[in-house]
Amino acid sequence: METNKQKQNLSDLEAKNEQLSLEKRDLQNQTEDLRLNMTKLEDQIEQLRNDSDKLNRIQAAIIKYSTLPVDLFCPGGVCQTCPNDWIQFNESCYFFYHSNSQWKTWDESRQLCQCNSSDLVVISSIEEQTFIKSRIEYYFDTWHGYWIGLQRINNNWTWVDNSQDTLGYWKNPGSSDNFVQIIQNATETNSWYINRNSYMNRFICEIKAFIF
Repeated sequence: METNKQKQNLSDLEAKNEQLSLEKRDLQNQTEDLRLNMTKLEDQIEQLRNDSDKLNRIQAAIIKYSTLPVDLFCPGGVCQTCPNDWIQFNESCYFFYHSNSQWKTWDESRQLCQCNSSDLVVISSIEEQTFIKSRIEYYFDTWHGYWIGLQRINNNWTWVDNSQDTLGYWKNPGSSDNFVQIIQNATETNSWYINRNSYMNRFICEIKAFIF
């Protein structure tokens, strides 16, 4: 009789132990689920923090512009440092008009730049000159080049941002014409060729980069 009772007690203990083991595994699974959920929440919080920081940077960058050309910098709602097909150098973006036909006068070139919320390039350092010179191509003949935003006004060489030129990388300084192109077939520091407005060339536009 006693033996049967002991067996029953042992059986009950084994059943309870099995139940406790099941409950333990269940708790372990719940703990793992909670840990995974916590990790997901932490990742989501980090992503939200990054998104918030990015929005703050974009807002700060927008403030630098009087009018931000959103369609140019944020196609499809995704903002980028430079518009499509433009090249960044330091804090500016540059568009090199490389068309093999339909070349433009200086005035036409400037108008096309302005239609894209930019202007003809203003070269303000030897580093910028080197960058631009490395990007232009030789085409048609030696005297064809790319219009830049420099013209003679009241006998002063003036950039389109109204600053006075201090570099003077002239190829033909004695010319009486009033508009300037940069040519490929010349050294960096004597590649600005003075020409007439009606001459048909390629051109270079510049716009401030949208850095955020």
